[in-house]
Amino acid sequence: MSDRRERVLTNPALLRAIGHELRTAREALGWTRAQLVAKLDREIHSQTIATYELGIRQCTLGRFVAICEALGIPAPDVLSTAMRQAGVEPHLLACVVDLRLLVLDHAADLEPLRRWARHRLDNAAESDESDEDGIVHLEPGAVAELAVFCGLTHLQLFHRLGAFAAEPRP
Repeated sequence: MSDRRERVLTNPALLRAIGHELRTAREALGWTRAQLVAKLDREIHSQTIATYELGIRQCTLGRFVAICEALGIPAPDVLSTAMRQAGVEPHLLACVVDLRLLVLDHAADLEPLRRWARHRLDNAAESDESDEDGIVHLEPGAVAELAVFCGLTHLQLFHRLGAFAAEPRP
């Protein structure tokens, strides 16, 4: 993981914002921390929940998702809201793109990207590699480099790639 991305994910403001969202959801249900703990499948102490809610301690992804599920809130929504509150720009994180959707696009400025995507798909087919069924994970640096070929800024290309986001797998 890049140092920049690690700083984003351990950003104290982001941890506090995530904690705030979790605490707000718990309180909206009228639950105490102990009641939330009772809803979780995993053994966890209510004091640990308090450290997450206060942004003192970073929560593992698995535990974060389990807490969100117990609260009945979508984890991606909590993270997205917290990122906005903390002022974290989402383009600093990786994006997941379905190359099959990208090659079907007709925007002129994305032609270099379409050629790259077609090349990746063709090479994966020739080498019997699935390339995760045409799904690629693009780190921020890769998006920035690809943006140059399209005459776009990193942020512009990041937002444009949202149209080619990979569908979540069941």
